Amino acid sequence: MRLILSFFSVIMLFSITGKTVCQDSKISVYDTVFISHSDSLPVYIQNKHLYHQTLTMKLFMAQALYDSTYKRKDNGKTELYLNCEQALDVIRRIDNITLGIPKIIYLVGWQYNGHDSKYPAWFEGNESIKRPGDPSALESIKWLMKEAVKYHTTVSLHINMFDAYEDSPLWDKYVKNNIIARNNDSTLRKGEWGYPISYAQEWKTGFARKRIDTLCRLLPVEKAGTIHIDAFHSWPPVPVKRKNGKDSIDLKQTPISPFLGFTVKDETEAQRQIFSYWASKGIDVTSEGVDFLRETAFEGFQHMAWWFGGKSDYYIKWPASYYCGGMDRSMWGKLFGSSMHGEDIVRKDPGKLTGFKQNFCLKTAVWYYLNRLDRLYLINGKDFRSVCFSDNVKVFLSENDYRITRGEMLILENDNLFIPALWMGTNTIVSYSMSGYKNRKWVLPDDWSGATTVKLYRVTDLGVKEIGVAAVIDGVITLSLKKDDMILIEKENRQENSQYRRLYM
Repeated sequence: MRLILSFFSVIMLFSITGKTVCQDSKISVYDTVFISHSDSLPVYIQNKHLYHQTLTMKLFMAQALYDSTYKRKDNGKTELYLNCEQALDVIRRIDNITLGIPKIIYLVGWQYNGHDSKYPAWFEGNESIKRPGDPSALESIKWLMKEAVKYHTTVSLHINMFDAYEDSPLWDKYVKNNIIARNNDSTLRKGEWGYPISYAQEWKTGFARKRIDTLCRLLPVEKAGTIHIDAFHSWPPVPVKRKNGKDSIDLKQTPISPFLGFTVKDETEAQRQIFSYWASKGIDVTSEGVDFLRETAFEGFQHMAWWFGGKSDYYIKWPASYYCGGMDRSMWGKLFGSSMHGEDIVRKDPGKLTGFKQNFCLKTAVWYYLNRLDRLYLINGKDFRSVCFSDNVKVFLSENDYRITRGEMLILENDNLFIPALWMGTNTIVSYSMSGYKNRKWVLPDDWSGATTVKLYRVTDLGVKEIGVAAVIDGVITLSLKKDDMILIEKENRQENSQYRRLYM
């Protein structure tokens, strides 16, 4: 519901660290959107994981290489980024940086020659990621899935149900059964990647269920309770030749397989059946997008999207516990919270994980905190935007100023963070600075009022190391941080955090 509030009403409703959000008396009105999420949002599939409180990311293991402009088949070569042993080491160090926050990691390129290899088949592991001594790559993946639990991490798979490649073990069978899309003249329809599959035809013929059943027999996906389906589109991106001779990708809505006569609505309904079949095995489906190349966001079926960006409607229509991302690079991600991806960070620098601390602190830690609160209203000002949450938490964003407050407590100011690490309990705060600072004062939460000193620990990918004690004076502590420094602040009594003691060096 939208209401236009007067200038004076806004002053009464909203202030940031003692200052009103409006400083210009010439401005008379603001567009204020009150947010009231419905209690009757449809839930067709009850999610197994709390995605709004879980760092969900991918781990790029291997890439299948190809020779043509558009990939139609592999060239037989693999580019390896991580094997299973290396992946576990990365997961362990990520767990150290994230202080044990719940995590889901999907393995990309775990099958055949790597990422986008041999779809629609899922029946073999990628031998390049195998651990020495294991009989097969699938056994190494099972080992990784089991061991990762020690580091607060659920490992599952990144798969694709839309693409088909000419060198797939299922190619001939899927062509024969008209599962691979055909044009009106019955020729095979080429997509941006491989050839698109008709969900409706694959569901009708029973092959979708066979694929899912086979994968669940090979790997403990049911125990993981989640899987990521890449490019789960309802119509295909199709390469076309323009009049100037250059290629481009046509994104307009068309039936996947015109030859079969199924409509986009038919394909969408088949996708719902696929969501439900995975759910019948206790497996959530996350996907790449919300409504990109789809006529619906599949709300009530899908609870998390890898990309969540660009629309305020996503946050206004749905609470984070119902549907969340993922990453939102737009201003809405700053106002409502955006998690990190992490995949590219690991891919570029698996040894040092350069940039992971920064992204986790300034994105995921903020996203986690805001996702626990109720969204109350959004204010669209002349040169700023603000969001008010429950618990007196406010976010303010202008061209040069980004801050989050809780009453008198400053949680974030641009690239400096001071936020409760609530996944560890109520006795810990994470402080981070991208550029560093000296002798900066921070107000502690009200429920820390009895503290006279706090312990300080430096957080790195190697663990958490005690570095000293800071005095608390009138509920305030003074900190000095180095560039890209992450500090854990803890009350003297950390009994509540005993489950995380192994993180400490």
